[in-house]
Amino acid sequence: MKLTKEEVDQLSQVKSSTERVVNEFGQISISEESLKQRKSRALEFLDQLKAQENQLAKTLEDKYGKGSVNIDSGEFIPL
Repeated sequence: MKLTKEEVDQLSQVKSSTERVVNEFGQISISEESLKQRKSRALEFLDQLKAQENQLAKTLEDKYGKGSVNIDSGEFIPL
């Protein structure tokens, strides 16, 4: 028994749509992996910035004592 042309066309459309969806999931997975890598690099950079900030704060505190800095004016305001 042979399928009608309409039935074969419907099956072909379903197969083609399934392949597109599978491909889309593959692309999404690749994008997710790329985002994970970017996030990891950004977190590493953030850790480096925090360490740099802490070291600078310690250096300034050792030099000027406890207080705060007005970055715009460059002034140190002691406690």
